[in-house]
Amino acid sequence: MGPIGIRGRVYSLALVAFLFALPARASDVSSASQNVPVRRGNSWQQRMEFSAPVKEGARLMLRADNGSVSIHPESGRQMSCTVILRAYTPSESEARSLFDKFQFNSRMMESGGVYISAESPQRARRGVRFHVQFQVVVPEHYNLDVETQAGDVTLDAPLEGEARLTTAGGDVHLSDLSGPGRIETAGGNITVGNTGAELSARTAGGTIHVGDVKGAAYLESSGGEIIAGNVGGAVKAETAGGDVVVAGAGGMVIAQSAGGQIQIGPTGGGVQAETAGGSIRLQGARGRVVAQTAGGSIDLLEVASTVRASTAAGRILAEFNGTGKTIGPSQLESSVGDVFVYLPPNLAVTIDAAIQTAAGHGIHTDFPLEVQGDKGDFVPTTLRCRGPLNGGGEVLRIRTVAGDIEIRKIDDASLRELKEREENHWRAWQQQHAEQEQRQREKQKQKQRKEEDEDDHPL
Repeated sequence: MGPIGIRGRVYSLALVAFLFALPARASDVSSASQNVPVRRGNSWQQRMEFSAPVKEGARLMLRADNGSVSIHPESGRQMSCTVILRAYTPSESEARSLFDKFQFNSRMMESGGVYISAESPQRARRGVRFHVQFQVVVPEHYNLDVETQAGDVTLDAPLEGEARLTTAGGDVHLSDLSGPGRIETAGGNITVGNTGAELSARTAGGTIHVGDVKGAAYLESSGGEIIAGNVGGAVKAETAGGDVVVAGAGGMVIAQSAGGQIQIGPTGGGVQAETAGGSIRLQGARGRVVAQTAGGSIDLLEVASTVRASTAAGRILAEFNGTGKTIGPSQLESSVGDVFVYLPPNLAVTIDAAIQTAAGHGIHTDFPLEVQGDKGDFVPTTLRCRGPLNGGGEVLRIRTVAGDIEIRKIDDASLRELKEREENHWRAWQQQHAEQEQRQREKQKQKQRKEEDEDDHPL
């Protein structure tokens, strides 16, 4: 395919003549044009337009060193791209000089896709800003491979295809995607609708919010919360500065935070949750559970396998709903906090519970187990409770340095209590999160109003 170049002040008529001189395949291009610069508020603006017939299921490849990219899928087999250049200067000649230095090239690919590249002027007078915006329309059944070094990337409608979207400085917003997605930004937030396959999302400085994912999900942030819907496969979610929330997963869940809460819904596999500064809540897991926090409570509901949970300062609540065949050796340990354990009445396990410094704390159990040690209110002694339940089985080790231990039988009343506790927690969290999102929307509106004022203010 011969290249279709739009560079500098090439007018529409000359450009069309150039297109006819290209090899045969380039004649597939429907139109390409460039407008003369016009004044818009406190900036000068120039538009470039390119369109071509493409094949459904093909790919758009876009490489730009500067500029935001908005992509709109719609029915048909036509692809179009409008490039809007803005030079914030009172001088028309200076604006034209910058527009002349902007390089835009596009070419058709044998597969029926389109390749677009753009390079902005490297030098501008101090205080003069140069903005680029790409407005792209593609078929609803299409694939995307987009890279920009500065700007937001937006997919504003559902796309039947896969997407690889990368920006070195901006937010990424996606509607629903039928295929796999790979999203990366070095300085912004990531928002994704529902994804029909595997999803990978990574940001070095923002939040990650994604809907349901049919495949596996790999989510990483260096400075924000991670919130995901139901994931069909495994989940790996890591953040250095925020909460991690996963509605549910079909496979293994690994969730890590250096400074936030972790909340995980029902999972079909195991769970590994670790945070340096927040609580951990798990609604259900069929596989092995490991939960560790340096400063918060741990609530583990409907766990059916081996559990290892530890906190340096907080409560532990664990509800087991497995059997002696599924639950392996388990351990619940709190340095400063109470430990509440709920067990099925017929579960065959061996209890090994102890309070290191009782001093008024006690071990309370619904099962026929003997508590040993001085139960005086002011005696810093050790209380112990050890014995088999229903013939015994794997050891359930329960430890706290300073707190109560309760070992309860699961019945209708306790299940209602646990359910009510969980519902109240989620309502409180949802309200708090809704308030946070409202504040973020207000900040975004203020940012947009500021940008509009800059454009509309007269020179």
